[in-house]
Order: sequence, then C-alpha cells, then structure tokens
Amino acid sequence: MNRLLYLLSVLLISLSSHLSAQEVNFSVKAPNRVSEGQRFSVTFVANADIDEFKAPPFTGFQILSGPNRSQSSSISFVNGKVSHNVSISYSYIFYAKTKGSFNIGSATCSVDGEEYATNPFTIEVIGGNSNSKTLSGSNAAVTSQSPDLVAVDDKQLFIEAFVDKKKVYQGEQILLTHKIFTLVPVSNLSVDKLSSYPGFWSINLLDNGQQLKQYNQNINGKDYIVADLKREAVFAQKTGKIEIPAMELSCVAKIINNKKRTASNDPFFDSFFNDPFFNNAYQSIEKKLRTKKITVEVLPLPAENKPENFSGAVGEFTISSNIDQTKIKTNEAVTVKYTVSGKGNIDLIPDLSVQFPADFEVYDPKISTNIRKGSTGVSGYKIFEYTLIPRSSGTYDIPSASFNFFNPKTKHYEYKTTDAYQIQVEKGNLSTSSNMTFAGENKEDIRYIGQDIRYLTSYPYKLQLIGSHFFGSTLFYILLFLPLVLVLLIVIVWRKEIKKRSNEGLMKNKQATKLAKKRLKKANSFLKAGNDQEFYVELSQALWGYIADKFNIGLSALSIETVHDYLAEKKVSAELINEFTETLNDCEFARFAPGDKNVAMDKVYKEGLQIISKIESQLK
Repeated sequence: MNRLLYLLSVLLISLSSHLSAQEVNFSVKAPNRVSEGQRFSVTFVANADIDEFKAPPFTGFQILSGPNRSQSSSISFVNGKVSHNVSISYSYIFYAKTKGSFNIGSATCSVDGEEYATNPFTIEVIGGNSNSKTLSGSNAAVTSQSPDLVAVDDKQLFIEAFVDKKKVYQGEQILLTHKIFTLVPVSNLSVDKLSSYPGFWSINLLDNGQQLKQYNQNINGKDYIVADLKREAVFAQKTGKIEIPAMELSCVAKIINNKKRTASNDPFFDSFFNDPFFNNAYQSIEKKLRTKKITVEVLPLPAENKPENFSGAVGEFTISSNIDQTKIKTNEAVTVKYTVSGKGNIDLIPDLSVQFPADFEVYDPKISTNIRKGSTGVSGYKIFEYTLIPRSSGTYDIPSASFNFFNPKTKHYEYKTTDAYQIQVEKGNLSTSSNMTFAGENKEDIRYIGQDIRYLTSYPYKLQLIGSHFFGSTLFYILLFLPLVLVLLIVIVWRKEIKKRSNEGLMKNKQATKLAKKRLKKANSFLKAGNDQEFYVELSQALWGYIADKFNIGLSALSIETVHDYLAEKKVSAELINEFTETLNDCEFARFAPGDKNVAMDKVYKEGLQIISKIESQLK
C-alpha cells in the first residue's frame, strides 16, 4: 500500500512538472476556399484547459451550429517520462451566403490568466453549386447536400399565412395565422424575418413561452403535422389595398439517408433491411421557408348615418352601468361604473362623455381594461369608474351614458345607452364642510385634510461634539470599501460559474453510464409489464443517449455512421462497434418481427445491457 502511494506521488509530481513547462498552442483549422451555398466547418483548438473563449465576428457567413465544445486528454510514458496531452476545441458550422473574400479576425482564449490568440485568416467564397467539396484547405467542408440524401421538397415542408377575411372595413379585426406543415421531423425553428405590418395594429394571440401545439391535417391524401407559429389579431388603420409581407423562417429537417447497407449475399435479408424503416441513418438539413404575401382590401367607414360624435370604435359592443348607492348625505362619495364590453380593439375605446349634475364634484375616472385573447380574436371590456361627491342636498338625476360604434357585421352604426339613476341627497355634517378637501378616485382615497395634520410631537435636537465629522470615521471607511468588496465577491462567483459551465460536457461524460442504466431499469419495468412499445422506445433512448452523453454531442447529430466514427476514434474495437449497431437494428427488428414478443424483448434487453458495459470497459 505504501509503495503504491509512493508511486502515485512520483507520478503526480512528474505530471505537474511537465504541465507547468508545457507551451500553450492556440490555433484554427479552416478551409481557404468554399463555394457559395456550401456548408463548412471552422475549429479552434488549444492544448490546454481554457478558462474563457471568445470567437471573432464571422461577417458574411451564417452560423448553423456552434460553438460546440469538445475535450480530449491522454497520458503516455516514454523513456520514464510522463506526457499529458490535453486538447480543447470549439467548432462551428457555417453557411456561405454570398461570393467574396472575407477576413476573419483572431479568436482569443484565457489560460491561467494569460491571453492567447489565433492568427487571423481569410476565406474566399466562389461561385458554384452547393454540392461541391472544399476547393482548398486542410478541412473538408460539410456539404449542404450529397447524392445519398433525399431532398426536402416544398410539398414535404412549407409554411403558409392565412387571414379569415380579405375585404374589411377600416378598424375591423382580422385573424392572421402563420402555420407550418411538415411530413418530416423538424427542429431549431428560427424566424429570419419577422413580419411587420405597415398600416395595421397587431395583437399577439399566442403565449410565446408555450410549446407549439401540434395537430394532424390531411391534405391531398397525406397526413401533415401542423403547428401554429403565430396567431394575431390585426386592425387596419388606413384604407386601400394593404399588403401583409412574407415571413421567412429557418429550420432543420431530419431526412433519411438512402445509403444502402453492405450486401450479405442474401437477397431476402438485403431487401428487407435496406428498407428505409430499418436504415435509420438520419441527416440534418437546414431548410429556408417563406410565406406568400397577402393583400387585404380595406374599405372606408360609410359616411351615411355616421354620428357627429363618432367614437371611432369598430366591432360588436354593449355598454352597462352600476351605482353603489342612491341615498347618501352631502360630502359623502358615491361610485358610478360604466362598462363597455364586446369584440374588437378594446384599447382604442375612447373615454365616455357623461354630464353629471353641477352640484356634484366629479373626479377623473379610474379606467381599467381586461383583454381576452382567444381563437376567435380579441375581446374584453373597459371600465370607467367615477367618484361623485354631492355638495348640496336634494334629488338629482344621473343621466344615462351613451356609446356608438360601427358594426362590420350589420354594416351600420349602432348606438347603445345605459340606465339613468336618481339619487336622494340628505344634508350632512356642516361642521367639517368648510375645511374639507377630497383627493383620489375611490372612497378609500378620500381624506379629510382637517384631520390629516394633527398634533406634532417635538423631540430634542441631537447634539454633536465640536470637531466630530463623518469624514474619516469608521462608518465612512466601511461605506467606502463595501462596494469594492461586493464587486470582488461578484467576480469570484461569476468565474466559478463560468468554470462550472465549461465542464458541463465532462459532467455529462461521467454520468453517461449512470443515466443509461437508469433508462435500462425503466425499460426492464416495461419488459416485465409486457408493454413492448414503451420498452423499445426506452431501450432505444438508453443506447442513443449513452453515446450522446459520453461524447457530448447532440442527438440530432447522431446516426449509425457518426456513432461508428466516434467509437472508432476512441479506439473501440470494430467487433464491439458492430455489436452496438446490430443491437440497435435488433431493437427495431424485434419490435415488428413475428414470434414470441417476451423472448425477443428479453434478448434485446440483455444485448443492450451488455453492450454498454463492454464499451465502458474499453473506453477506460
């Protein structure tokens, strides 16, 4: 035991001395020339653990992916000397949008407080189709298409804009919906050009924080998955033919690779497993989508029978009123509420004009609005709450309030009124009326100024010795250095958080086996319950998830080919790699093959459990 500790100590001392003397190299790998419309990769590599990485601006290129951080390390013993190699890389995938020569600046990184920078470089974008390979440079560019990929045509994936009506009156509500239709898996939706609507007032009807709700729709015999990207209520603010611009969208579509399996000299076996269902190598392809422009004809409101005091409201509305009491005393408050409700642009409803008795003191109304957003558009109500204070006794009439609007359904101006009220006012206490002033809008806000300033309690002055000052005191120095201490604490916490995030890939790597076994345990519960559908879903997630976590890559980037490359790069034996791919295929085959389901499920489960243990042992 003591000898083992001694050897470990010598190893650590040798390793640390080597690391301290190791020179930091920070470089970039990028092609010199690419074709217009082509995808290519740029990778920044350092041979030391990076504390902070900052990429240069990539003017002229669209970033499709990145920065993707990866890390590898190795220890070797040569002639009794310990060598520890670390490689940290940040990779990007770009799309060459336009031709030209583009200068890319230096990327910078921080290692143990020292700053390092790569050399600036130039990428030339030349004309050519997007299927060409990189013309120069050490790295092969990632092409946007290849002969083995099935293209995503406009009938498989598209977006459209819809309006519920194309001929409206000025101020009338229009329902505008943008939808996506797809026959293939889609992810990473990103709006390149958000539609702005000149000449329209718009209100969003969807909750931006919610996931898109999907539903199926059959179009020309095909079942599309449909989701509402945007749903808005728009109100035309001017007349004439107004154009709703197109919306542009980017997304990533996952398509099946048509690459055939290696022939096995068995015609039945080859034709069966070359079926696209089992050949589940997916490729992620970016797709640009665009809606068509929509033209709406906006008619002016009719001049015939238009009220002189027209409110400007367009829609379907009603008005109601409420009074809290009809018998009060002078100098007491009474509240009258008027509520305008209906369907239309509630925000644009103007203030009501109500003629109250001259002997009443009237305060500005308290206005509250409630807007409801639903599948049929915008509706709600607007409340005008008046506080009235009678100054003289007697019987007073509160007249009805009126509200006019244009109804686009009936194509007529409509006039709505409320009930009128009669108030009995008795003489109140006159002793406080002379020194009484009211403020606020509610009865709770009304205060008696005569009682507001009461007896003021006097306190002795606080005496201070001559020559004593705040400047130079203990409190002065505490307040002086306190901000500096707080800033230092914030910097320390921030740096710890950055370091923690940079090691996120390492944490996922360490927990990959644990998470995979947890999923396998859940799959085993489905096995015992005889639930074959849920069992194969959970088992498949365990296998794919293990590779994704172990190598810190996204699930969308995984396929049979990429798994083979990652495992081969880590020196996993070819036999074990084949076992892994065969286990995945067995998982899919057992799901649909005839025979005893329980026997097939048990066999695939044992294969999945064993293959993860074998890979883990070879990676150590």
